[in-house]
Amino acid sequence: MENLMKMRMLSLALTAAAVVCACSVRQGRAQAPTLVLAVAEIHYVDTSGEVIDQSADHRRRLREFEAALRSDLVASGKIANAALECPPNACSVGDIHDGQLLGKAKEAGATHLLIGRFHKMSTLIQQAKFDVIDVKARKVVFYRYISFRGDNDAAWRRAESFLARQILDHGEW
Repeated sequence: MENLMKMRMLSLALTAAAVVCACSVRQGRAQAPTLVLAVAEIHYVDTSGEVIDQSADHRRRLREFEAALRSDLVASGKIANAALECPPNACSVGDIHDGQLLGKAKEAGATHLLIGRFHKMSTLIQQAKFDVIDVKARKVVFYRYISFRGDNDAAWRRAESFLARQILDHGEW
């Protein structure tokens, strides 16, 4: 009987120690530094040869894409946003050299910078390349080439949602 009591007390003590250790690990993870991402404006090139000028719609969709991407990433709780100090419509890889964008990201307190380029190839097909660059190391740590069909708001929203999931699922942050 006495041995049984000792075993129960030992078991209780081990369980309590395991709970304390598990809580410590969770707190350590919760306090891990958040990735601070600056999203540069996305560069857009249209070589589709369409007769209708859609440049105003493309600019609007680009800004909506960027805003939705920032919002989706921040909503995850894994990523914080850093705003780049640039004039409107002059802060993409088509406007500023990558090195300058990295400097602006560093000034904004970002740990990482996302740059992107869209290319509308035809009336139905668009492709894009996105890079996330570690600001301190100045190297690409994530990249994706995506393509999608359509040039309407719904197609752009699907592409943005896909990219946001890809970034969030990237396990090396």
